[in-house]
Amino acid sequence: MASLQALKKHLNSIRMTGQLAGAMKTVSAVKLSRMNQTLQQFSAYDAICRQVMDTFGPALAEMFPCKNPGAPVCYVILGANRGLCGGYNIDLYNFIDLFLAKAPADRMLIAVGKHAISHLQDAGISPDKTFIFPDTVGHEECAVFMEEVLSLYREGKVSGVVILYQKFVNMLTQKPEAHVLLPLPGQGSVSSDTEPFFVPDRETVLQNAASACVNADFYTRILESCAGYQASALIAMRSAYDNAEASSAALESAISRRRQSDVTASVIETSGGNMEF
Repeated sequence: MASLQALKKHLNSIRMTGQLAGAMKTVSAVKLSRMNQTLQQFSAYDAICRQVMDTFGPALAEMFPCKNPGAPVCYVILGANRGLCGGYNIDLYNFIDLFLAKAPADRMLIAVGKHAISHLQDAGISPDKTFIFPDTVGHEECAVFMEEVLSLYREGKVSGVVILYQKFVNMLTQKPEAHVLLPLPGQGSVSSDTEPFFVPDRETVLQNAASACVNADFYTRILESCAGYQASALIAMRSAYDNAEASSAALESAISRRRQSDVTASVIETSGGNMEF
């Protein structure tokens, strides 16, 4: 049986862990609130871009042609900067490992996030490019990254762009997914009779619309990845905090009983000694 001093040390350790988990829970809640707000605000614009894609799919696909079909495919891995987020990283990496095992060996890998970069390097995989975003990423931080990836496709260095990430479904659910960003699907059809009048001209309008739709699609995946991580981190830290509180209460009760037992034993010994005297 542990001594009273050992129980007190263990209690202090649990309290410190609980305080740390509580602080991290608060930070994750604030960051998740920011990411949710950004995602909700941008979702309206993304929905319009999807409607444009559904209506002008073939025409927009012509604006982003695959210039080099024999080039490797670019796989963009959207990971996290750190752990302490439950099964978020494990589920993502298991999905990525299985996906890359079936993918062609001739490929280009772009890793985003400190934790994702470390995982690939530990697995003996060297990414061709690496990027690190802040936890609450904005469009300005992503603009240079997105342009660099899209330029690889426009210049014919890659034949496609596939995003591997955790899709944000809701607060409790994130789903690993492989999203094909390029080439564009080219679904839908617009007859010449119903095609609108373009100003200043058809090519300029469609080129700008295609760029806007692709960038909106790309940015949405980044926002979903960041929001999913913050949600997982919040759930994990909330669980850790609640467990620390429960363990601390149970240990305090055990220490109180031990103190009472020691006091009772001391009283009995003292009383017995007085009686013998």
